[in-house]
Amino acid sequence: MASTLSELTNKSITLLTCDGRLITGTLLGYDQLQNLILKQSYEKVYSMEAPMEKVELGLFVVRGDNVAVIAEVMTATDNETGGKNEEDVRAEPIPPIVQNVI
Repeated sequence: MASTLSELTNKSITLLTCDGRLITGTLLGYDQLQNLILKQSYEKVYSMEAPMEKVELGLFVVRGDNVAVIAEVMTATDNETGGKNEEDVRAEPIPPIVQNVI
């Protein structure tokens, strides 16, 4: 995973945390425990009742054991999105990701 994180340093990423939060920002750094430092970050909050809300977080640290998925942010053209803005999307919040221990 470390080689992939080094390729994403100083790029815009979105990560999904284990508690279901979607956080987007520029990957500033990371350590051997996969703790991440994001700058210019914000959380995308989805709801069925209201359009997506962006909550500004600024400089933000995410513990490595709370990271479920990391992806590089790709910009979409109007043809790919059907002309819809991301802010107009309504969706159910993402439920927490839990590990079933037997």
